[in-house]
Amino acid sequence: MVHDPRASKTYTTLQILYTFLATLLMVYHSTQHYNIAGKDLFWNFFTFGELGEDLLFVLMGFTVFYTSWRFIEAGKGYREYMVYTLTRIFLVYWVLIAIPGFIVWNINPHLHASIAEIKPDQWWQTFTMWFGHPRIAVITWVLTQLVFFALLFGLAIVNRKFIYLWLAVLAVSLYNLIDRLFIGMHPFGDVTDAWFKVFSPHNLEFAYGALIYFLYKKGYLVKRYRLFLLFAVALVLITGAVHSKLGINLYNSRVVTFGVAAAVLAYAVVNYAQFIDKAPDNIFVRLGEAEYIMLLIHGPILSIVDFHFATKYGFGWMVTLATIFTILTVSYFIRRKIEAPALAVIYNRFMR
Repeated sequence: MVHDPRASKTYTTLQILYTFLATLLMVYHSTQHYNIAGKDLFWNFFTFGELGEDLLFVLMGFTVFYTSWRFIEAGKGYREYMVYTLTRIFLVYWVLIAIPGFIVWNINPHLHASIAEIKPDQWWQTFTMWFGHPRIAVITWVLTQLVFFALLFGLAIVNRKFIYLWLAVLAVSLYNLIDRLFIGMHPFGDVTDAWFKVFSPHNLEFAYGALIYFLYKKGYLVKRYRLFLLFAVALVLITGAVHSKLGINLYNSRVVTFGVAAAVLAYAVVNYAQFIDKAPDNIFVRLGEAEYIMLLIHGPILSIVDFHFATKYGFGWMVTLATIFTILTVSYFIRRKIEAPALAVIYNRFMR
């Protein structure tokens, strides 16, 4: 059977962070839409909302290690791990990319220009989320890094010596970060080059998640957990304020700035979970289970609503918030009523 960590306080508590990062990204992308239209959304504070992507890398790093490190320890379970991981990533992606694709190509190509411009010979790249693929959803560059990380992790299940390959990838990724910030030689090309993406500095954020897992596993806890959690939240907001309101662009150094803030927040929540009596059960936890669907569907929906409706009216921010709420709600029902049952059928079929 596939390991199900949902009864764990640690894993369940992190679902709240998944809801937070998805909402943060939706507000961030809406802020971009308003800026393009020459307007501000919520005083333009959420230009740091891309921190949600860094938080996603950290949380995915922790989650994969938390649910699957046992496979590496046992030296078996590759098939179970790959079926679980790849179906979770690709099944809903393949279904959901068909929806904006159908709308754009059959109803109105002007609704989403980046989708309309995908050429027939580029479809295989989009279908597999290959490095540098044309994006039908704004977030899929993040998913490309996730697929790469998941495949590297799977290799270590086959043979633990592939951990050395992890270390090599991390070393080159660290060099790319240093090169981008201080050297500027770009031996792997610039940020748009496929090889730079393979050795993206964002790989380091998966390592942050792995570090959090091993700290958790070894029992390194901060006993003043409420103050630690408060500090982590403050660090995220202060980092956001520095980027959004104080005119200091942290984008190029985001793996160090946003990434570290995200890692501290993730570790604070993991730490906090060890001191509560039982796993929380609230709407934010349940929405967190649908975070992946939110990430995939929010781009085209918000683009259409914001560009064609919300930014044209003084009360547009209410339309944007209502759209974000609708995306959260619809994602929850897709997860519960469609995705989860479909994945259960697939797991049972392949895990017999």
